[in-house]
Amino acid sequence: MIDERLLTQYADLMGTAGVDDMITTFADNVGGYLDHICWLVKQRDESGVRSQAHKLKGACRSVGLRELATLMEQIEREPWVWDALEQMLMQWAAELPMHQQQLQRWLNARRVQ
Repeated sequence: MIDERLLTQYADLMGTAGVDDMITTFADNVGGYLDHICWLVKQRDESGVRSQAHKLKGACRSVGLRELATLMEQIEREPWVWDALEQMLMQWAAELPMHQQQLQRWLNARRVQ
C-alpha cells in the first residue's frame, strides 16, 4: 500500500519530523486536488483531467502512497469513459483515508524505534 523504502529514505534524510511535515502538507492539499479533478470531470475536460491526475500521481508518490499513485497514473495515461472515471474517483476518494492512516501508522512505528 505504501512505499516503505522511500519513506525510510526520507526519514533518514529529514528525520521523522520532516516526514510528518511532508505528510501533513499532503493532507492539507490533497482535498483541493481531488475537488479540482472532480470539477474537471464535470466539465468533461479530458486533457485537464489527465493533467490533474498527473499532479495527484506525483503528490501521492512523493509521500509513498504507491497504490493511489498507480490509479492516478491509469487515469493519466489509459483510455477511460466518463461514467467509469467518476466511479474510479469516488473509489479513490473513499480509500484515501485508509492509505493516510497507513502512512501515519508507519510514521508512529518509526518514532518508537
